[in-house]
Amino acid sequence: MQAASPGNSPALPKLLLYLLAVMIGGALLAAPLFHLGKAGHAWLSTSFLRDTGLATWLVSEIEKAEFTRYFNRAVLVCAIVFIWPFLRWVRMDRSLLPTWRPFSTGIKQWALGFALASGLLLALGFVFFKLGAYQLHPQPRWFKWGEPITAALGAGIVEEFFFRGLLLGLLLRSMSTRAALIAGTFVFALVHFLKPPEGWQIEDAAVTWSSGFLVLQQIAGGFGNMQFLLAEFATLFAVGWVLAQARMQTGALWAGIGLHGGWVFGLKWFSAITVYNNGWLPWIGGNLKVGLAPLLTVLLTGWIASRLLRSR
Repeated sequence: MQAASPGNSPALPKLLLYLLAVMIGGALLAAPLFHLGKAGHAWLSTSFLRDTGLATWLVSEIEKAEFTRYFNRAVLVCAIVFIWPFLRWVRMDRSLLPTWRPFSTGIKQWALGFALASGLLLALGFVFFKLGAYQLHPQPRWFKWGEPITAALGAGIVEEFFFRGLLLGLLLRSMSTRAALIAGTFVFALVHFLKPPEGWQIEDAAVTWSSGFLVLQQIAGGFGNMQFLLAEFATLFAVGWVLAQARMQTGALWAGIGLHGGWVFGLKWFSAITVYNNGWLPWIGGNLKVGLAPLLTVLLTGWIASRLLRSR
């Protein structure tokens, strides 16, 4: 664990400026990216490549893509482009990251976290199903585990490396441990909360250069919905807190990667086999990360994980 170092400039204001630049940049880039996608669709549909497998797939994906998807991709592009100057600004070095050794212990911690998080979350989903909050999908994809597993591994590794590795390391360098945990967890929840309301969309014909800022306006409006704020933001904060505690307790990222991946796997797989019945907020939401019941399950998972990791 890194101790706070008063000689280092605070990382949190720099991080918030980075996030602000990413969101504003994404809002400005979204419309050009949208028009580029539509121009690409028109060209592919009439070019000599139109009958190839790749072109057919791209045309299909562009036809399904709505403006908010372009906004999300624009934000991702800006996050990647701005990350290098940000890392130079905060003077990132290897000492910020926790150790990966010993490997055998790390694999055990990962397996424990994955089994615990996915098991308890899917058990919660089964309870929801029995209560009638969800029903089986007309065509449930019982054995299509490729996407849930890929998403679990990708989110677990990438996000834990960034949020509990780099970000938490930066905050620990210039803040007390408790302040760093709270600030890092808040940023984690904020980043995952920054999305427009479910079902909200801009018609293709209505897209202008400022449409990205309409998306930002909708995102900001989510903070005014107290029921949704309690149901989702609180759960995201709890997830971030549990993962940060696992990183501090073990001095490594393995347990957090397992817990994070287990939650993502359970969420994706349950969503692939069920359909939500409306009207259960604030306790039960449209997926297994929304609602006060998932919040309590996340906290229970964190408590059990802490006890098991301590015993090992």
